[in-house]
Amino acid sequence: MPSIIPAQDAEGGKMPELEKFRGAMAGLALGDALGAPLEGMKSGHIKDAFGYVTGFVDTQAVWRNKPYRYRAPGIYTDDTQQALCLSESLVRCFGYQAKDFAKTLLSLWQTFPETKSGAFRGIGPTFFKVMEQLAEGAEPDKTGLPSAGIGAAMRVAPVGLYFYDDHQRLLKAAIEQSLLTHKDPRALALAACLAYALARAVSGGWQTLKPKERAEDLVCFAGNAEKIIEQEYIAALPSRVFDFFGLFYRSIEPLPHWMGMEHELVFRQIVNLANQAFPSEKITSPSQNFALAAGVTALFLGTAGKDFMGGTLEAVNLGRDADSIAAMTGALLGARFGESSIPHDWKAALKNYEQVCLRGEALWQKSVAGLKLRRLKEMETELSIYANQERDNFVKKMVARGEYDPEALAKKREEKKRLQELAKAVARPKRRSKEGRRRREKAPWRGWED
Repeated sequence: MPSIIPAQDAEGGKMPELEKFRGAMAGLALGDALGAPLEGMKSGHIKDAFGYVTGFVDTQAVWRNKPYRYRAPGIYTDDTQQALCLSESLVRCFGYQAKDFAKTLLSLWQTFPETKSGAFRGIGPTFFKVMEQLAEGAEPDKTGLPSAGIGAAMRVAPVGLYFYDDHQRLLKAAIEQSLLTHKDPRALALAACLAYALARAVSGGWQTLKPKERAEDLVCFAGNAEKIIEQEYIAALPSRVFDFFGLFYRSIEPLPHWMGMEHELVFRQIVNLANQAFPSEKITSPSQNFALAAGVTALFLGTAGKDFMGGTLEAVNLGRDADSIAAMTGALLGARFGESSIPHDWKAALKNYEQVCLRGEALWQKSVAGLKLRRLKEMETELSIYANQERDNFVKKMVARGEYDPEALAKKREEKKRLQELAKAVARPKRRSKEGRRRREKAPWRGWED
């Protein structure tokens, strides 16, 4: 077991590494759980419904017409679950092993055969498709989609913690764990940078640096990481993403200049840069699920944040992909300021809080020896059953009140699908004029197909 090496905190005192490791994992889970009930809501909607969110909120009033989207307070989602699977695999295998990580994910995926996601909660389409491939027997190096989402970064925290003292192995593991689900250099570079930031935070390497110096360190690493991805992992990527090399660095390069600026101005710049980096849809919010939007925003908030609570809540109140952006921000701020910076009422409200922190301890000592860890499959199955029961009870309550009619909703969806298919059948391909082609080329948020 490594010795507890003191590191200076932001106030100049001494903080043990162990507290930072526990704080990083707790921060990830807390940010995830704080943002989960608000996922999908725009920042303006959150403000109208709750004012400024300052803790766990019950969103029953918000989701009365869509009760199937309700999530009980204090429950983290698959963002944290994937990170817990990764942490167990890293400790068990003394480093990253793709097959073992995939096997650990499958152990949760196959818990409830009658459901589409097993014991995972709130999964996205990319992760769903990859898990279906793994369940059918695909090799981990054959999975992964050309997606520039933030799914690989939201779970990467354990890599930064386990390899905090070996940046070369950290970069390799961060990239390879990302390739399981995301095969796009923008997503790979984001995951690598977040892992590096966490490593620098828990080691104390950032504590004596000013915010601008921390940002410059991170930008320098981003440039080197993208070169490694292009030189050593290009064969693992589809040719359709080759034009996206260098875009992550261009989006994060202004990070040092953002330190000290008004956050609203920074967010506007992040949105503008993201729209120049060929997202699959137009970016209108700094918290959208795009590596160069929500990912860069999380790095900014985690680097510039002056305390755990304020930075994490700012991420939550941005809305959209609130759980993932708050998970990444919370992990970085937890690593910087330690477990003691987390409010006690948040700790008490989070389900499985101590078990999440114990995974941080296991990553610190690179062993589970002496730790009273519950079996991950058993723990997550139990929590998923509870979460599903809470949601089902709310659905029943809304049906009884007459505010929700699942049969009418199903018929409406079928009719919408039928009309869409009919429109496609009768639609005639239109010739595009030269002027039309020029207008499309000037819309950088359009996909590579254009």
